[in-house]
Amino acid sequence: MSTSFQQLLKRQYASSGRCSVYEHEKQLIDSALNKLFGYFLLQVGSISNEDMLQHSRVNAKVLLDCVYPPASVLENSVHFVLADLDFLPIGHDKVDVILLPHTLETAEDPHYLLRQLDAMLLPEGHVVISGFNPKGCWVWRNKWLHTDRLFEQAHLFAPSKLKDWLSVLGYEITLENYSPIQCASCATKEGFWGRVTAGFEKVLCRLGFQFGNVYCLVAKKKVDAPTLVGLKWHMPRWQSIRGGALNSTKIAGAKCCQQANTVKTNNKESS
Repeated sequence: MSTSFQQLLKRQYASSGRCSVYEHEKQLIDSALNKLFGYFLLQVGSISNEDMLQHSRVNAKVLLDCVYPPASVLENSVHFVLADLDFLPIGHDKVDVILLPHTLETAEDPHYLLRQLDAMLLPEGHVVISGFNPKGCWVWRNKWLHTDRLFEQAHLFAPSKLKDWLSVLGYEITLENYSPIQCASCATKEGFWGRVTAGFEKVLCRLGFQFGNVYCLVAKKKVDAPTLVGLKWHMPRWQSIRGGALNSTKIAGAKCCQQANTVKTNNKESS
């Protein structure tokens, strides 16, 4: 897996200052992680020099990446694992929550990566995915008009396609949020144009159109547990077979012995 897009995005977020698209994405991720519980949380890949797991309530937090993070990321009891993102060294049914910050957009084969993550996720576990909305204004401007060509190495896809992939794997979408509409890195909601943009955004959301730059999806792994319904089920009695035919003699003899024992017991009780 080529992580150059994540590294470019990390530098882009660091140079944009505190008022940036990263702030909106961080709020979406914090809100999603704050509602999830479990024992182990795994973050695959990194897009920031900050700790993105600090608002999670999960006990054990693990960051898996192919690049060493800054020391500030590991201060809040975050464990680091250095590994290739194409071959994740995590066993089956070991993780409760998985965070993917633009990881699928970096992967050359996102389907293979999703299958790996599905194997290591526990039943009823959750996966949190953040990515860029191809219809976002800031995304469109950086993709076609900006000179640094940030999105040349990214594999962007619509959230609807991602939801189809997850539904095939048996996941249920429990949360879908988008960042505010903005075309600049430091756009603000203050002033007249800020209020106009906020009102326009609410109208679009009601109509079912999402033009936020960043989306955040939370999917729950569903595992079917079939239960028997109808008549009460019994384990059938074993019957002896000799030469491929049913040995009815032994069955009849066993029934006679059982009836005789029942008669004896009744006689003893009556006497």
